[in-house]
Amino acid sequence: MKGNRSYKIQQPPKMYQQVITQLVEYIESEQLTEGAKIPTERNLSELLGVSRSSIREGIRSLELLGYLDSRQGEGTFVSNSPPFLIPSQLIKQQLDHKYLQNYYEVFIMCSEQIVSLSLSLGLSNKELIEYTSVLKFTGDFWSDFPKWIEYIATGLQNPFFLSLWLNNYSVLEENNYFSTLKLNIQFNVFFGCYLERNETRLKELFHELSK
Repeated sequence: MKGNRSYKIQQPPKMYQQVITQLVEYIESEQLTEGAKIPTERNLSELLGVSRSSIREGIRSLELLGYLDSRQGEGTFVSNSPPFLIPSQLIKQQLDHKYLQNYYEVFIMCSEQIVSLSLSLGLSNKELIEYTSVLKFTGDFWSDFPKWIEYIATGLQNPFFLSLWLNNYSVLEENNYFSTLKLNIQFNVFFGCYLERNETRLKELFHELSK
């Protein structure tokens, strides 16, 4: 369980990461839509003031993310990329509240699925209590809830649930989304229903979170 990630060293972005950010900002500032052709590597190099190799690497990264589409002999075009594959951590894209709501909906969906899968492991009420006894809660919902979900997700056989959940959580946390939410739910109620294996009540609580 790695609940506190503040120990991570924040390294300055590499040149190609800066180019990725600049390319996305250029596309947005020019209001280029899907299918629009972007300038050549040479022109972008002159426009952004970086080497052509850095431009090429940045374009390649955005191609892999589905943001751009290069066609041999034609050029490079803006693509209709899945928003999930353009994390704000990579391109430092400013996300508005409405956009963040989409991440939040997936975050809650993943959280509910993780809880459901955890209960399907067949642990008794006593075993659930022992399993989660190492967790120390603060009383703050958006501090305790993620800590709990991440912990039980590590016990699942499918690591993709944790990966998907973490991606959404990181985006929301970095954009201070949770501070904008007003809740009438106490975490100890949520956690108590989990320990009691009260899946009906848990479903109702998750529904409240998704409103």
